[in-house]
Amino acid sequence: SPIFSPQTSPFPPGQRLVLVACGPFTPSDGVAFEPLSDLLGVVARERPDVCILFGPFLDAKHEQVESCQLLGSFSDVFQLCLRTVIEGTR
Repeated sequence: SPIFSPQTSPFPPGQRLVLVACGPFTPSDGVAFEPLSDLLGVVARERPDVCILFGPFLDAKHEQVESCQLLGSFSDVFQLCLRTVIEGTR
C-alpha cells in the first residue's frame, strides 16, 4: 500500500519549536500548580509552536488526595489546571 505523502505542508518551511512536559504539575506539599505556572513562564518566553503536556496533572498519590483534603473533585482540579494553562498562554 502506498505511504501518504502530502504535496504541500500546511506549515511554512523552517524549524519548529516543540515543548513537551510531563506532570505532576503540583508540588508535593500543596495543589497550587506552581510548577505549571513556572512552565507557562517558559512557554511565554520561548513561544513554542506546539506545547504538549502529559499528566498526571495532580498525582493520585498526592498527600492531599490521599487524606481527602482536596477542596473539589479531580474534575474540578483539572478544570482549574486548564484555566491556568489558558490564562497563562494568552
